[in-house]
Amino acid sequence: MEVKICRNCKKMFQYITGPVLCPRCKQIEEELFLKVKEFLRENPGATLYEVTKVTGVSAALIEKFLRQGRLQVAIDSPITLNCERCGKKVVTGKYCNECKKEITDELTGAKNSIVAQEQAKNDQHAKMRFLQSDKVSHQ
Repeated sequence: MEVKICRNCKKMFQYITGPVLCPRCKQIEEELFLKVKEFLRENPGATLYEVTKVTGVSAALIEKFLRQGRLQVAIDSPITLNCERCGKKVVTGKYCNECKKEITDELTGAKNSIVAQEQAKNDQHAKMRFLQSDKVSHQ
């Protein structure tokens, strides 16, 4: 385990995995998440301003929850996120469904290209033959 400094409270803690938050700040953030989730469940048409005003949770933290995919707003919600690739409206996450598909296809194509190159390299290597020269002895 390594020691890190909590990005919220600046205290040192033993870091294991996940966000760089100490256990106390993780717990506080989780409580805020549950508060926002419950409020949005009961008030699906609420604006970001209303959510922040009633829950006391910052707009940046609410957006973080949405970007992480932990929260999802209704399609007709006034709370909007934009796809980080094309700018279309999304209800959760960083990318719209079309961009997710395109990114997945691009990554799959790149992976297949690498696999094909490795296979061609292996096939070429398997076809190589090394000849040993005959030793000629003079008597």
